[in-house]
Amino acid sequence: MMSLYSLLPYFLVLAALCLFFSLPIFKFVDATETAGRRVATIDGLRGFLALSVMLYHGIINYSYVVDGKWAAPEKLFYRPLGGVAVMFFFMITAFLFWGRLLKTRGRPDWRSLYVGRFFRIAPLYVFAVLLMIAIVFWRTGWELHEPLASLLDKSARWLAFGLSDEMSPINAFPWTVFILMGVTWSIKYEWWFYFSLIVLSLFVRARMHIAFALVGTAASFSLMLTMRSELACLPAAFFCGITTASLLHEGIRLRMPDWSLSLVALAAMIILFSFAETHAGIVEIALIGIAFLCICNGASLFGLFRLRSAERLGHISYGIYLLQGLPMTLLFWHEPFKQWAVSSSVHYWLALLFSAVVLCVFAACTYALIERPFIAMGHSLGRRRRPLAESSSTLVSR
Repeated sequence: MMSLYSLLPYFLVLAALCLFFSLPIFKFVDATETAGRRVATIDGLRGFLALSVMLYHGIINYSYVVDGKWAAPEKLFYRPLGGVAVMFFFMITAFLFWGRLLKTRGRPDWRSLYVGRFFRIAPLYVFAVLLMIAIVFWRTGWELHEPLASLLDKSARWLAFGLSDEMSPINAFPWTVFILMGVTWSIKYEWWFYFSLIVLSLFVRARMHIAFALVGTAASFSLMLTMRSELACLPAAFFCGITTASLLHEGIRLRMPDWSLSLVALAAMIILFSFAETHAGIVEIALIGIAFLCICNGASLFGLFRLRSAERLGHISYGIYLLQGLPMTLLFWHEPFKQWAVSSSVHYWLALLFSAVVLCVFAACTYALIERPFIAMGHSLGRRRRPLAESSSTLVSR
């Protein structure tokens, strides 16, 4: 009989979602950007990472619903799954934005960068938190259960675009954080990295980016030896992305065919999940970094990351990641659904599949209605305005 912690249902859920998002109805989430501006294998990877975090929380949710304990499962593969996915996300962020510094020789259009990041992150984040607050008030009978000043202060911290990871209960509702599954914690570290780019750009301007990347990687791995906190792995994850971008910028590539790169990346992940009880160890981050290096060099995992459906899931991955708690929470608050779901492992995985389908459809809609319009607005507002005289002379010359 299938166990809750079997690997097969995890891959079946991903396969089912891939098939579902290959339908023409989801054409509206296809990219509008020029294909050459993007790294196809990273786009294809993102959706699977976000879904892995959702399924990881889904497994934790089972023990929470049944035993009242919110804790990572004591099982290989599922125990480090969510953390591994988030480390990949941090590497992607570092790779893309360090690469942006390298292409501009350390002198990017800072206005465009930061305005673009704000309009990329903040609108959907605020939407998600406002939904969470509305659900809290619904669950608390639309009545105040704490002083108004306290409620406003906590709400403001939640609404600070992810800059604060203080996730206090709203309106004295103890399960506030579970509505979004606590995923907002990682956004603060994304912001910190973006803010650090102003200083890091000095190393690019000085043509020291390779030395900075290699020394930084060595130092960040050394830091993990001296600190017990799991957060100590974050600099190493960012530096893996930085180093990969610097190597590729200098033309230092893994000159291997797609299938062999995919084999190395897959082997690194198999080794990691065969022993890892955490995502935050030195060996674990190194293995994630090896897989990431292969993917950035063109490993498509035997064509998986180049599927149109994988690309679509990648486009909506931010919504999948940020909104994942909403369908799961609402469905499992419905007592008949909860009782049916926890009655067997098969039922629970079917419940997770249904939650994932609802989540992905919702994320696709928010991508089309919120993310993409605000991304376009950010691009428009972030463009550097030319002086009036220059604009006039340009028009005259035409």
